Amino acid sequence: ELHRGILTSMASLLTFVIGAASALKLSDTQHRHLSGERAQVGELPTFFHKTETIYAELESLSSKCDHMEISDLSVGKTTMKVVNFGANIGGPSKMKVLVYFGEHSRELISPESALDFARHLCYEKKDTEDQARNLLTKATIRMVPIVNHDGRKMVESGDYCHRTNANNVDLNRNWDEHWQYSIATETFPGEQPFSESETQILKKDAEDFKPNVFLTVHSGTLGLFTPWAYCSRDPSSLLERSHKSLLDKYPVLFQKQKEFNEDQSVRTRIMEMKSLLNQINPKYCRCEAGAAGIELPYLSPGTSMDWMFDKLNVDYSFAFEIYDGRSMGGYKYVDEDSLMIQAGSLKRHSCFSLHEKSSTSTNDQCFLMFNPSMEKKYDGAMDNWSRAYLELFQGLAKIEETHGRVGNATQLSF
Repeated sequence: ELHRGILTSMASLLTFVIGAASALKLSDTQHRHLSGERAQVGELPTFFHKTETIYAELESLSSKCDHMEISDLSVGKTTMKVVNFGANIGGPSKMKVLVYFGEHSRELISPESALDFARHLCYEKKDTEDQARNLLTKATIRMVPIVNHDGRKMVESGDYCHRTNANNVDLNRNWDEHWQYSIATETFPGEQPFSESETQILKKDAEDFKPNVFLTVHSGTLGLFTPWAYCSRDPSSLLERSHKSLLDKYPVLFQKQKEFNEDQSVRTRIMEMKSLLNQINPKYCRCEAGAAGIELPYLSPGTSMDWMFDKLNVDYSFAFEIYDGRSMGGYKYVDEDSLMIQAGSLKRHSCFSLHEKSSTSTNDQCFLMFNPSMEKKYDGAMDNWSRAYLELFQGLAKIEETHGRVGNATQLSF
């Protein structure tokens, strides 16, 4: 019996050592980055756009779209393009929407979605023109089409598994919202919050813009997520419990009553986000929807979505995952309007989780995991999600007007 106990202890120790070694082991991708070596794979499919082409297409679009404006934001050697839609339409009290694309470099489909959405907002898609015109009388849309410019360049050079920026920092872990240090190779959060020039630019721009709504767009699976990502508790039920204990303890203190009212506002907004996602999910995604920390089997500290909701106090904050390369059959027609959805998602969410490349993975496999390789799937994703963004923001504009947080704007004549 003693020998059996010793053997069991030794086996447990061996398992721990192997697990620790695996956790510290760098991925093949990371070894290549540190050594300066880049994987050699084929060119991007012709229907994808490289970074310069996306920027050129946006510039060309703005030359004939009088309600679209492009500007540059810089910190140090990093420059980021920001695109505004509808600032010259309607009055000053419209809803403000901020959208990030391409936080993770290997998710090439995300900036492609930015370009397609820009075309919808410039009325180039006739079947959504009325919807886009109506939205821009109620909202100003501000988008960052490519957040992770330098990391994307590495992907375009052939390293399709690269997720982080050029400093190997995960930009969606670098925000000062329950930030936690980690040695994980693909979710390395930086040495401190906002250590990266990209997140410094985004923070300053968001504080200046003061959005009502935030959305960040990713790929790697399908999912429609709300705060919180850093914890696994339902924000609404947690607030209810905190309210009761607060009022039981401080029934007559005005300040505590004020805090209670503010928390009630947060709870209301959480429930409104859930309700709206439940409306659009069957039409555009048929996927997991709700608080990220509940829907996912892991926690994600330091995300842009949580920071926007908690620190910047935006009314509504979302993260959308728009493509899953493992789904059987890819996109399929699902309704009379020929809108397309993708079904059959597993638990792997690029926006929040580490999806480390295995020793047998290839760059081609990484590309297929996060991006469509067939033009039909690409076109389906573009059309589907641009429509989803339009419907999401239309729904939020109605809610904001109901609460009186924004005014009823009128469209200027042309």
